[in-house]
Amino acid sequence: MLFEVFNRVFNSACTGAASTSNTDPPLIDEWGEVDATTFRDLVAAFEQQYREVCGKRIGLQLPANRHGMAALVAADQLGWNVFLIDELLDEDSCDQISRSLQLYGWLSPPSALDGTWRIHSTAPSADGAIPKGESSNTAASSVTILTSGTEGRPKAARHTWESLMRPVRCNKDGHLQRWLLAYRPHLYAGLQVILQSLRNRGTLVLPPAAATADEVVELLVRHRVNSVSATPSYWRRLLLFADRTKLEQAPIAQITIGGEIVDDALLGSLRATFPAARIVHIYATTELGRCFAVSDGRAGFPAAFLENATPDGVEMRIINGVLAVRSGNAMAGYDPHGAPDSPAEPDSATESAWFLTGDLVEQREDRVYFLGRRGDLINVGGNKVRPLAVESVVRKVPQVADVRVFPKSSSIAGQLVACQIVAAHNADRDALRAEVVQRCQQELPHFAVPRWIEFVEQIDLSAAGKTQRHQQ
Repeated sequence: MLFEVFNRVFNSACTGAASTSNTDPPLIDEWGEVDATTFRDLVAAFEQQYREVCGKRIGLQLPANRHGMAALVAADQLGWNVFLIDELLDEDSCDQISRSLQLYGWLSPPSALDGTWRIHSTAPSADGAIPKGESSNTAASSVTILTSGTEGRPKAARHTWESLMRPVRCNKDGHLQRWLLAYRPHLYAGLQVILQSLRNRGTLVLPPAAATADEVVELLVRHRVNSVSATPSYWRRLLLFADRTKLEQAPIAQITIGGEIVDDALLGSLRATFPAARIVHIYATTELGRCFAVSDGRAGFPAAFLENATPDGVEMRIINGVLAVRSGNAMAGYDPHGAPDSPAEPDSATESAWFLTGDLVEQREDRVYFLGRRGDLINVGGNKVRPLAVESVVRKVPQVADVRVFPKSSSIAGQLVACQIVAAHNADRDALRAEVVQRCQQELPHFAVPRWIEFVEQIDLSAAGKTQRHQQ
């Protein structure tokens, strides 16, 4: 299906069809603009190079550049069951993933503009063929996304291109979209941005994985990016570290937020910085796909979504404080070699199609609010602490620019609450530390007060652009 969309959009564009009058380049990466003809040639060259490797389980170390985007399209035409791998992983890690998933092999990307892909064969005991019951026909190609692994080893969620394309919205207002790919391309959210741009004949601006906040803003302004989808942590980093005057020059008309909890403070900061932009919060997961979008400017989502299907046709309910979802945009299933150690917990009173997301939620009147991930709870001597609740208190303290709360090992209590703080410029750190502790003592139970505070220059983000909460 991906190849069909590509053909419909770009082959007609290259022949000068009247319906595709847009002359903007489909891609802009670190090497410059990629016009439609060049993009089509890159897809054809990849397909020609690997034509003999059809119907295989292939790992694809996916870079955010022209080579990666062309490989995605060609993989569908080749009928691959493609497993997407982070471009920043080293060779040993990629090899381990390939062997654990019993892949035919994996491809590492070119390191230069005119480079070639390199195939690594890793299946001497298995030929990497499609498992029984699957067809090697190109129509049966699939894409498998490895989850971030924040709650155990990464899981391999298998989608079809049809299921990935289903939530993509057609742009009906006639305005040409220029998207920044702030998410990594091997993740569900990154694929959604790629497909949104591709299907609507937009321009996709691909920043290098290590781009700084100022470098990202430079791309926004120089390439007239008007649509950006990113995590709350990514947006906070731009607001905190990028040149504010330059950031406000970016012609952003569409802001999409997802992947983490969105709070009112962040929504307010974005409205103040981009007053003309439409701000949308999307809830989606790798396994369930897109579930709903909220654009009313408030944190959480309407409680009415629990009573009726969302506008995306997704059903939701709360089971023991956890959001449960039944989605038509869901994955086809976990790959047999990348299934979780224990399956998703169904509600025993209903059909097993209900999927427990692991997101803790709470209904207050007509609104449902996210409280954090169940797996992120900090166990302090048997008392459960929600990192987001502590962070919300710390953020109230003047001179706190950013904060991360996470567990730290303790021989006595098992875990303690720890936090890293980014202080505002010229802040007195000793005074700020004392004020943070005092505020937490006033508003939190004693076991939730941070016992370890460290000042850092910036908060580290995961490959998915999220705040990391692993134990130290």
